[in-house]
Amino acid sequence: MNKPRTGSSVRTRFVAVALLVGTAIVLSACAPTATPRAEAKVAVMNGPAQSALQGSAEAVQQELEKDPERGFSLVSAFTMRFLESHTDLFHSRAAASAARIARSEGADLAVMIGAPVLERQVTLSADEASRRIDVSVALEAQVVDASTDAIVQTLRTRTQQGSRVEANDLPLPDPDEDPTVVALMQVAAPELSFSLLAELPYLIRQLLIGSNGG
Repeated sequence: MNKPRTGSSVRTRFVAVALLVGTAIVLSACAPTATPRAEAKVAVMNGPAQSALQGSAEAVQQELEKDPERGFSLVSAFTMRFLESHTDLFHSRAAASAARIARSEGADLAVMIGAPVLERQVTLSADEASRRIDVSVALEAQVVDASTDAIVQTLRTRTQQGSRVEANDLPLPDPDEDPTVVALMQVAAPELSFSLLAELPYLIRQLLIGSNGG
């Protein structure tokens, strides 16, 4: 004949279960957990200096910032304008200097925005009272791995073309202040931004995650 369970035995079973649950909680708390990787950071700057078109890096960064799903953060444009103006970004020194700027701001990649195509052809009217200015502009992004100083990708837009006719009694403005150059640069900036949004996440995975086996 089975004996009815006493209150003491029920309490004993309850204590045992509580101890097992408590042990499981302690062990789970002690177990190693995966640390979420910090979001990658990108430094966008005007460069290399010999082909820089002032305003193009800002225009590209503004386009990048419009995408909340881009998967990386950006060094502030204000900071980048100050740093690039105090750094040697000419010719063969450009990539190493860009990488150094990026590292100083905790960025993983540097992106140099330049205008490898920037042409203006001036044609005077017969009486030289007016002139026609034909302009061609293309933007280029050189992506630099901040840890190695290496250029890991180069992206270029299509060449944008435009023209204007104006009086010939004023000096030709500098390219940075030429209204047609600026207008064409602003057309090219979204195209380059679109390419960067497609390419940078891939480069980040390859360079930052793939390098440590993650």
